[in-house]
Amino acid sequence: MFRNAQQNRMGGILWYAVLIWFSSSILSQALFIGFYGAPYDAIELLGGIGPAYIGLVLIEVAMWVTLAGLSVAKMARKLKLKPVNIIPSIGK
Repeated sequence: MFRNAQQNRMGGILWYAVLIWFSSSILSQALFIGFYGAPYDAIELLGGIGPAYIGLVLIEVAMWVTLAGLSVAKMARKLKLKPVNIIPSIGK
């Protein structure tokens, strides 16, 4: 029910890492548009690094899955209701 201090710290660090990663991606795209007038094509960039792009795609997918899992778990903890006795007492 209650999380220890290390779990809270790791959760916070993970959210900051995701925020920094997302912000740097947005900033990178904005700078590229500023210099060249059009957004960069991610497929072309990934294709340019050769077969290693599969690893990069897997890392990004893993990050998104982790983020989604953490978000669902956090929402589930926030929305968790107290259990209710749904079987009525007989004879009272």
